[in-house]
Amino acid sequence: MAQIDNIDPIKSFFSSEKLQLKIFNFLKKNNYKIINKKEYLDKSFDINITKGKPLPQIKNVGFLGKADIKEIKSIQEKRTFKKLHKQINRVIDNKVAPITIDRKGYIINGHHRCDALRILGKKKVIVRLLNLNAKDMINLDLSAKELQKLLKHHKFNSLNILSFKQIPELDQEIIKKIS
Repeated sequence: MAQIDNIDPIKSFFSSEKLQLKIFNFLKKNNYKIINKKEYLDKSFDINITKGKPLPQIKNVGFLGKADIKEIKSIQEKRTFKKLHKQINRVIDNKVAPITIDRKGYIINGHHRCDALRILGKKKVIVRLLNLNAKDMINLDLSAKELQKLLKHHKFNSLNILSFKQIPELDQEIIKKIS
């Protein structure tokens, strides 16, 4: 496990000592590494999914529902404290966007959000579930804009993430958006 022994980069972005300690302990406990004053690494991310290539940032498509945060998996190594700070504030203000995940629970969009939610002790999170695999997305020769357009019209036909709970009151709204 990576040794994190300097809280100073965290202090630069977070004024609350209680929150600084919470972030520091989270990073230390979960195999993260602070690499400089602005960035940290998730050393337990799954490199086999994308081989380090970034995925197109897909937003506002997929089944909207809730998932157990323990089932959500990282495929991005490098993160910034600036983005983490922004996402922690959004979680505190209850203005956090859903995390977009693939059908195996890998994060397509929302790594900083996921870190913020975990740091603040959330167990269930709002997600957008795409009926595709992140690994397959890497092989598509499409821009984020092209993939976003394709997914908006994609007919979803199955859900297979164990604890995913679709939000029933939004079903009709979702169906309108994806048909």
